[in-house]
Amino acid sequence: MKRTVKAIVISCILLSLCGCWDVKNIQYFNFVTVIGVDYVDGKYKIYAQINDLTTMAKTEGAGQSAKPIVIGKGEGESIGMAIFDLQKESQMRMDWTQNKAFIFSDRILARGIFDIHDELMRTRDQRYTPWVFATNEDLAAILSTMPITGSSYVATLYYQPNLLFKQLQSSFEPIQYQRFIRSTREPFQTTLIDHVKLSTNWKKGNKPFTLPIVDGLVALKQGKSEARFSREEATGVKWLRKNTKRGMLPIKDDQGTFVGTATLKSLKVKQRPAYKNGKRIVKLTINMDAGLREQQKGFTLNEMNKMLESSLYDEIMKTYEVGKKRSTDIYSFNEVWYRKGLAVNEEIPGIELDVKVKLMATGMLELRKK
Repeated sequence: MKRTVKAIVISCILLSLCGCWDVKNIQYFNFVTVIGVDYVDGKYKIYAQINDLTTMAKTEGAGQSAKPIVIGKGEGESIGMAIFDLQKESQMRMDWTQNKAFIFSDRILARGIFDIHDELMRTRDQRYTPWVFATNEDLAAILSTMPITGSSYVATLYYQPNLLFKQLQSSFEPIQYQRFIRSTREPFQTTLIDHVKLSTNWKKGNKPFTLPIVDGLVALKQGKSEARFSREEATGVKWLRKNTKRGMLPIKDDQGTFVGTATLKSLKVKQRPAYKNGKRIVKLTINMDAGLREQQKGFTLNEMNKMLESSLYDEIMKTYEVGKKRSTDIYSFNEVWYRKGLAVNEEIPGIELDVKVKLMATGMLELRKK
């Protein structure tokens, strides 16, 4: 009798266990890997790059040619209606969990990101980890770029921009959506995101090959774009970022003539709010070590240190002045005041800059008098 009762109880427990009754094969899904958002003629447009997951996996043996990319498009009077318009023609269920990047047009950023954020992230499939880019190019063309080699689309800029940043250590640090939204909600913080354009400088099989490249930065304040900066205009940004491991600095003499390059590292940044002549300023102190990479003329150690400090000073001030002319607090100096609990207004604080660079290595180059 006891055995019978035990058997019945065990059978009931086994029947109540969850199984794989709702499992679905991946071939019955359209996996969205990159999303583009635009606003044209009073309507929202959403673009979806859809890839076969086999093209994203690592392959061994003989090389495979890249499969054509599928670009879906939907439009509507709201971002939700645009997504619905996209899904109704997708033939199969769309999966958003594999999205790796958001690419926003300049037009949508001018309207403000908060107009679309809630609806864009309403689905539980969407993550806050995708990278964020801006562009003024046609989004269908931006999403159709092919990898340089191989068949995996993971080898394009949108999927792992952090790897390129680690090598270049430029002013263009990629930003993920979570950090992007958090910073745009801060009242006095300027958010900087990479601006992408299409380049045909490279060739493949003696034919122009289209690649996406970062050509500058877009500055946003409270979710809306304020200004756009080219690569040359934004070179000073990297020297104020504490996570900059190293950076390349062109060296120029007193006449502005190029005389070499140096690698700067061991960045130490201090920012302190202060008043000067009754006006708000930020006292900025930067200390760095330098290693000489190229030298076209001979200089003494003291002369080289002075040129390094002068060149670094000029880069930082040039970016600050360009931002001020466009009414953009590109270095977020008002944020420095705000975090100290001090009174802040919309006026951009002045800057008092102190730069110290110490040449630590010359490699195989020899410093010598002119």
